[in-house]
Amino acid sequence: MDERLFNSYNAWRSGVFVLPANIVDRDIHDRALKFIKEKEILSLLGLRQTGKSTLAFQLIHALLKDGVRPERIFYFTFDDLSLRQELSASFDNFLKIVERFLGEEAQLQKTLLYLFIDEVQKLPGFIEYIKSLYDLKLPIKWVLTGSSSLELKVQIKESLAGRVLSLSVLPFSELEMFRGYGLTPPDKKNIWRFIFGETAPDKKALKKYQAGIMPYKQKIQKLFEEYMVFGGLPAVILSKDADKKQILLKNYRDTYLEQDIRNLVKEDKLWVYQKVMELLASRTGDLLNYSNIASHLEVTADTVKRYSMLLEKTFIIKNLTTYSRNVRSEILKTPKVYFTDLGIRNSLLGLNNISQIEKLGQYGIILENAIVEKLHTIASFMEHEAKLHYWRTKTKEEVDIIVYTPERLLPIEIKSDKKIQTKHLKGIRSFITKEKEKVGVLVGRFEDADIIEEDKTRIYLLPYWMI
Repeated sequence: MDERLFNSYNAWRSGVFVLPANIVDRDIHDRALKFIKEKEILSLLGLRQTGKSTLAFQLIHALLKDGVRPERIFYFTFDDLSLRQELSASFDNFLKIVERFLGEEAQLQKTLLYLFIDEVQKLPGFIEYIKSLYDLKLPIKWVLTGSSSLELKVQIKESLAGRVLSLSVLPFSELEMFRGYGLTPPDKKNIWRFIFGETAPDKKALKKYQAGIMPYKQKIQKLFEEYMVFGGLPAVILSKDADKKQILLKNYRDTYLEQDIRNLVKEDKLWVYQKVMELLASRTGDLLNYSNIASHLEVTADTVKRYSMLLEKTFIIKNLTTYSRNVRSEILKTPKVYFTDLGIRNSLLGLNNISQIEKLGQYGIILENAIVEKLHTIASFMEHEAKLHYWRTKTKEEVDIIVYTPERLLPIEIKSDKKIQTKHLKGIRSFITKEKEKVGVLVGRFEDADIIEEDKTRIYLLPYWMI
């Protein structure tokens, strides 16, 4: 590896390393700091451009502040074609590069080396090599980032089982959006603790939670509207120009197809892949019907299924499986599809403002997608053992989200209406009765939080801005 290139990536070795002044602390920052002190490999996985590299550099900065000597921290990126070519000849060249810049053999070190590898999935098979070095108990702490789980997750699961701690780096949460704009975020922990099964507040406590969040209501609504249109990719959300946001999202789509997908899909099928993306975007929140999409595009259902899998494995979409007491049935039944980032979804459909979304009748499904992603994000940094499902019976009773925790099953129905109607509660009531639960939630655009008490059950009414 060229010395000048290595030094440009490892600026701290010359004492000139500083983080950008406007860097945003991520919700998972503290967990990442905790995990970097553990012996296991740390992996940071997620959609491209969600800030995995930035988080890696924040961790490097924290290590330096903790007194780790600069020469013991190494950063490599497999975005670098020349490095990939050098290592493709022999993976053993990697340790030789490290030892050349270290000036000593790695196995003779008495203190830990920190090796950061960005976009590790771009060199197929390298995970196996890392496993072999890890099992030799070399004094190395590995930190890996990846924006495609196609090979990475499989290899981590098969090769690094019991050897890795994984964190998801997601688009910006509401908390991170507030921080990005230099604002103090609201404290919603009491509501989150309720949703994930820790508490069940009475009406007095619920009103107190609402009162605590109320001063932030207008700002939450403004940021949420931005999120519903443009999503949460850091560069997009922090841009103040709507036209630039649209350009960034279009560039993201083009780069994704050219860099992540071109080598996985035949040249003449790349347009089919994009059409599958667009059709899934138009069917957000619907059951994933491979045959129906295939007939529209005049391709096989297997092709659509494969492309849908690629979209999920590269973190573009997220499938919700149905809740069932029968785990086998849960896996086999048709999933519902949501987008990890609404900006990418809306860009595929040419949607670029909230009035257009309202006019086309898209507000409800976008609100549903936004709440699904909010709950995924909150669960990740609150460290909750939770899974999200949907619920639908043969008689077409359904609930949008089931939050499955060790404590309980919580049905959540999402409506864009500003007034509560009896029909909105039908699915929640059916689920509570069938599953013998006691609590449900209706999320909507109504003004105030409340509780509907029926026999020994409670249905909580939560304005969307409280979650």
